[in-house]
Amino acid sequence: METVLEQIDRLNTWFWWGLSGVLLIAEVLTGTTYLIWPAAAAFLTGFAAMGVLGIAGILQLGLFSILSLVMLWAGDRWVRPRLKSGLNTGLNDRSHRVVGQTVIVATDFVAGTGRVRLGDTEWAGRMQDASNPVQGTVLRVVAVDGTVLELQAA
Repeated sequence: METVLEQIDRLNTWFWWGLSGVLLIAEVLTGTTYLIWPAAAAFLTGFAAMGVLGIAGILQLGLFSILSLVMLWAGDRWVRPRLKSGLNTGLNDRSHRVVGQTVIVATDFVAGTGRVRLGDTEWAGRMQDASNPVQGTVLRVVAVDGTVLELQAA
């Protein structure tokens, strides 16, 4: 029992910062967001273990435990829901990036549908107001329905 207490009294800043690094690596490998909070607690406990504060090993363990629990609770309550909700940036939805761009009519529209040129690609287009623009007219993309661009006059 005495050797365990001696080992606990030897805990120092480098131990806590090393534990923090190991926990961060484990977090990267698992991607759960649960290990980041004990890693942060270990990092903060390392500051408390510095020579300036120099708290005893058993108090360092207590501080680490309390900080871990508080940070886990706070992270699970406030941070994790925000990470899961995310913003719809359209990063993986290429059609989302087309909305708002201007296109040029490639072939005259008939019954509100026709072909438009966006960059170097031709797309099927449909006018929202069912008008029939002629070749060379500039239009704006307002939505994408599968592979058909919903258009309106620019």
